[in-house]
Amino acid sequence: MITEAMAALLADPFFARLKSLVINSTGMAFYSDKDEDLARIAADRMEACKLSDCASYLTLLEREPGHGGEMEALVAELTIGETYFFRHKEQFDALRDTILPNVIARNQAFKRLRIWSAGCSIGPEPYTLAIMLKREFGQKLADWHISIIATDINQKFLARAREARYDEWAFRTTPDDIRRDCFDKVAKHWVLKSQFRSLVTFQYHNLTRNRFPSLVDNIAAFDIIICRNVIIYFSPETVAQLVPCFRESLMDGGWLIMGHAEPNMELFRDFRTVNVPGAVLYQRVDRPETAEPAQMAVAPRPLAPPPPSPCRPAAPTPVRRPSPARQKAAFVAPRPVAPPAEGAAKVRRLADSGQWNEALASCDALLAATGLDWRLHLLRALILEQLGDGAGCETALRRAIYLDRKAVLPHYHLGLFLARGDDNNGARRSFRNVLALLADLPDDHPIEDGDDLTASQLRESVEMHLKLIGSS
Repeated sequence: MITEAMAALLADPFFARLKSLVINSTGMAFYSDKDEDLARIAADRMEACKLSDCASYLTLLEREPGHGGEMEALVAELTIGETYFFRHKEQFDALRDTILPNVIARNQAFKRLRIWSAGCSIGPEPYTLAIMLKREFGQKLADWHISIIATDINQKFLARAREARYDEWAFRTTPDDIRRDCFDKVAKHWVLKSQFRSLVTFQYHNLTRNRFPSLVDNIAAFDIIICRNVIIYFSPETVAQLVPCFRESLMDGGWLIMGHAEPNMELFRDFRTVNVPGAVLYQRVDRPETAEPAQMAVAPRPLAPPPPSPCRPAAPTPVRRPSPARQKAAFVAPRPVAPPAEGAAKVRRLADSGQWNEALASCDALLAATGLDWRLHLLRALILEQLGDGAGCETALRRAIYLDRKAVLPHYHLGLFLARGDDNNGARRSFRNVLALLADLPDDHPIEDGDDLTASQLRESVEMHLKLIGSS
């Protein structure tokens, strides 16, 4: 039923601009032909803000675009948080019976497992993964470095997910023994036990605005990506751009699981398609002769070499020619070391593809020649974290800060590192340092070495993390 407030908003000449702002900010083309749904949500938010016209509401949204602002509250209403543990059991059966045994066998030599839950909502999906890994594969993975990265655009969902507190309805398809063994009853809720929560890290990520794969954002080199019932909100053009980015964010042999409503085979033509009971899986295979898993029903599609990724276009390195007056000096004292920009790009390519040891060796070789470059110490820190060397990661981050206290990203990643280790006081100090460094920068100012990250986007992420850990 269309209310009086909805009717007024639909007739407002600024409503089209509001819809455009929402779609451009979130990628939710789902609302492009659902004016009544958008008007109902926006009208409720306008009433909460005590605003009567769309122009005033647009001014508020544009003045407070980030976390803590009205756009955050609007996004919280636009996104759907309805989910539950072990949702779509057939896909989790495929994970247990097909995907995880394949990944564990491939990664046995270096004992690392990275999973991305994209669009994690309030957390049941990544926590279900953690439960499965501990219960079904605990002995095999006892000494492994395991990371489950869970992301969402809705920071209220992220805050709820981090609490890991759920009511009875979230367990409507969960076996009683799992709830009994993995959760503690607290009043009317069930709280996930710490040994499962510790496997999952939550962070803000906007699929349509934040570049990926990205080592800087910890969104790269995954063995498994799960993105279910998310891309249905996006336009076909946006989806066509995202799928190659998912592929590039996977290791060779890595797996992609999409929602049941997203089986457009043409979108996934550069993957190996694997059919299992009740689910369709997609595998990145760069070397088919060595990567085909046994005992699978594989679609007989010939694999062509993957096209160049649109996610990380390779920018040509400019050639700087010395002036005639300096050619002699350049000839007398040649530098046999790769230029830092070119060398750092090589380190990033190795790291983004999950070749962590090779990336570390390449980074260390550069540091031997240019050890005072904070960017290389930051790269080294991010690589060491993936190798499970927490002490080395922290040391490298603090060294990067020592070399340039005005470099924003080392402070930010030190905050993330300390938050993951439950040093909330230290994390708050680092995040506040970031906000202080960003204070005088315009919203569209690019962050140095930030993968197209802007000051506004980094402020949003920092404010979200401060809320997650508590700002007291």
